Amino acid sequence: MEEALIRVRGLTRRYLVGQQEVRALDGVDLDVARGEFVALVGPSGSGKSTLLNLIGGLDRPSSGHIHVADIELGAAGDNQLVRYRRENIGFIFQSFNLLAVRSAVENVETPLMLAEVKPKERRQRALQLLESVGLAARAHHKPNELSGGEMQRVAVARSLANRPLLLLADEPTGNLDSKTGSGILDLLRDAVASQGVTLVLVTHDMQVAGYADRIVHMLDGRIQRIEQKTHAMQKPGPLPESESESEPVLAPEAARESA
Repeated sequence: MEEALIRVRGLTRRYLVGQQEVRALDGVDLDVARGEFVALVGPSGSGKSTLLNLIGGLDRPSSGHIHVADIELGAAGDNQLVRYRRENIGFIFQSFNLLAVRSAVENVETPLMLAEVKPKERRQRALQLLESVGLAARAHHKPNELSGGEMQRVAVARSLANRPLLLLADEPTGNLDSKTGSGILDLLRDAVASQGVTLVLVTHDMQVAGYADRIVHMLDGRIQRIEQKTHAMQKPGPLPESESESEPVLAPEAARESA
């Protein structure tokens, strides 16, 4: 594996629900290389979204360690986490999370405004990004004038505005039809290939996960197994399961137990 951008060791996240303790994550070990596309898959409650939130600095672990770009997120202060998210992370959400009163180009400009980029420079950057996702002609349209696919393209452009090291996508195609969703996944995969950005994506859809370099299967807060794609970055075709181009790899904790 290339140099790890993300290093997770013994990560746990516990919540109290009434009098009962719930372990959303239960001793997770995972490395993600720079420039890698990793999909986290599993049923509801498997821990995949909790892991994504911890990587994004949106939550704090109960125990264990999580390093991203040599920052120990569990030990970071609130101001350091704000700076970490602003300078290193691009977020893409299922529900787009666009500002309704702002145009497409203004939405893409938002993270650049927070980073105090000068108006002329941020407008130029935002227009270039909208052109790259095929929306140059829709730059001045507001979200209610865009289709679902167009809104998610704006969200992808916005996530790339600050040239992040890491993209975090939570069910980015969940509200889209399959054809539109495939276009969004192609955009994300192209960002990984052309810009060297690292992408961690959460999904319950194995067809979506098939775009990734590796697929991490989660259940009950633990990694069950990891699939290493033998032909990285190839768009998945409609092959039956027995012919899929992936091979199972034991999760780190499972490998230790089998040794």
